[in-house]
Amino acid sequence: MPPAGLQPPASSRTLAFESPESRMPSMTRLLTLFLLLAVPFAQAADEGWRLDKEQDGIQVYTRAVEGQKIREIRGVVGIKARLSAVVAVLNDVPATPELSDAIGEAQVLQRQSAARYQIYQLLKMPWPLDNRDIVSQREIRQDAQTLAVTIADAATPDAIPPKSGIVRIQKSRQQWTLTPQADGSVLAEMRAMTDPAGPIPSSVINSMSVGAPFKSLQKLRVLVQQPKYRDARPDFIKEPPAR
Repeated sequence: MPPAGLQPPASSRTLAFESPESRMPSMTRLLTLFLLLAVPFAQAADEGWRLDKEQDGIQVYTRAVEGQKIREIRGVVGIKARLSAVVAVLNDVPATPELSDAIGEAQVLQRQSAARYQIYQLLKMPWPLDNRDIVSQREIRQDAQTLAVTIADAATPDAIPPKSGIVRIQKSRQQWTLTPQADGSVLAEMRAMTDPAGPIPSSVINSMSVGAPFKSLQKLRVLVQQPKYRDARPDFIKEPPAR
């Protein structure tokens, strides 16, 4: 069963940590940039999902959303790694291009804490489309009871001046949900629905709505095994007790 629709973190049950601190050669990569930069138009009820691909332990679903031409995407994968390792991959902003071929640059602009910061990403688009960029506020929260981690980005397009020749994405949200499992693995879920900020045919995006998230989830599963992530221990993440 697909999980419940995207919901804001419940403050009464959530740990909000505040510690100090060229163009793409092929149109087939277009949707990849929206896997991590997305606008979820979640329906009130979590229904209507269609399983479009299930392979190698990865499931990719899509569904139509009322009033939108582009289908919402949901990808799910089980990862044999510690919760901290998965968080470390997604929290490594400069390395974001390793998850998405279309992201040419990613950096932290301003850090309010270890788990709250502002990020900038440059998105390389296939010719003849203009490149895009986005400025987002990121917040990482952990549920005090389940220890599930939510990594959510919300666009703040006016945070810095626009750059010449680059289209600034105005509406964008991203949500990853990382849920610890009884066997020590992590169930990772990505939810996305795109607003490309320009005349990109919905048919082009929808045609790639399965392959791109599948590829990113494959990469995530591989990256967590790199020593710098595998051995990471972010101070703001509480690991489930050993079983």
